[in-house]
Amino acid sequence: MGLGSLLLFAVTTAVLQKEAIVRGGCAGDEPPLATLAAGSRVQIRSALSLGGGACYRIAGELNGKPVEGYLPASSLAGLDAFDQARRQARDIGFSSAVENVKQLTASVTKLQGKEHPAGKAAQLIEANQPAEALRLLENDLRRFPQDPYLLAVAGLAYYRMDDIERAILQWKESLAIEANPSLEAMLRRAEREKAADGGSERMVGNRIVLRHERDLVPEPLARAMLEVLDEEYSRISVAIGCRASEKMTAVVTSRETYLRATNAAEWSGGQYDGRIHVPVTASRNIDARTRQTFAHELVHACLSELGRWPAWVQEGLAQKYSGEQLGSGQRAGLTAMIKAGEVPRPSLLGQNWSRMNGQNAQLAYSLALLAAEKMLEITASTGIGNVLRNPADLPRITEEVEKQLGY
Repeated sequence: MGLGSLLLFAVTTAVLQKEAIVRGGCAGDEPPLATLAAGSRVQIRSALSLGGGACYRIAGELNGKPVEGYLPASSLAGLDAFDQARRQARDIGFSSAVENVKQLTASVTKLQGKEHPAGKAAQLIEANQPAEALRLLENDLRRFPQDPYLLAVAGLAYYRMDDIERAILQWKESLAIEANPSLEAMLRRAEREKAADGGSERMVGNRIVLRHERDLVPEPLARAMLEVLDEEYSRISVAIGCRASEKMTAVVTSRETYLRATNAAEWSGGQYDGRIHVPVTASRNIDARTRQTFAHELVHACLSELGRWPAWVQEGLAQKYSGEQLGSGQRAGLTAMIKAGEVPRPSLLGQNWSRMNGQNAQLAYSLALLAAEKMLEITASTGIGNVLRNPADLPRITEEVEKQLGY
């Protein structure tokens, strides 16, 4: 089955073998959220391995209303496809939270105009200058404390600065005045992250502020992580052209905390939502894969600072600059699928990949990497930085990339 067909099945589904209680977590004493009947179909979002057996995060419906929570494996039938895809999946992911942020700032700019303080502050936040955005908003927030746009953007600035409690407070005040779906999604994410935080420490580097779980990451490991993050940021910023004037935040947690906080797909090994989120590897050490994951998310951060880019550009360049490579078999297989019309053009892959299952994601990432390689070949004489500073050239380059790929 080609990627064009596979993309129709973005999330693996399962069926309840018996009536089951959906809970807020995997433990039996977690609060009950809903009771689903035997035969109900649910989407499998991620899996956790606990002492009492596997537990799955699911999404379903009850009386037409969405239900999200956790079920034990014993309640579910049809898990083989999910588990196989999970074992084969790539260890990287793309966060829909970035799009929520972009939609929020775009809506503020559209409704209030670029010259409105909220619009100006939103632009500063997208350029990774949240502290400057707050300074800009300070007087207007005192004068207009009931302006939902000022409150929304102030919350976003706090969020980017990793002050989750203040972000939640500002967003709740904004939503009490005016509804905003993108803001509601960001609030839910922030609340999940706050609930999942079991205690954190911060360490400041040259370009990065590292927040880490104090019981999971000892100080020597945290310092080593921070050094790698600073090194990779310097390398990537030279290659791509990002020059943020404020420090960026990276959050390192256990895998369970990471999945709870980010709502990531099971196959995800890192996310960028204005801050970098990475789970600690089982070895709790700085290995080549950890460095690669840090680099991957730093590319996302750099690209997001420079503008809005299609997912294939984001993921393709993130793989390329973090050292990912296609094997000869993968390259030949993709080329054959393109010739047979089984793979959609990179420009048609869509923007949010966080709900793909592992098999779909593997194909999408491979195609993005192949397209990014072509893009870098095409721009070799002028440099990729020139393209990223002149986004109007991207449609022409995309057309050339797809032509050279054989579409």
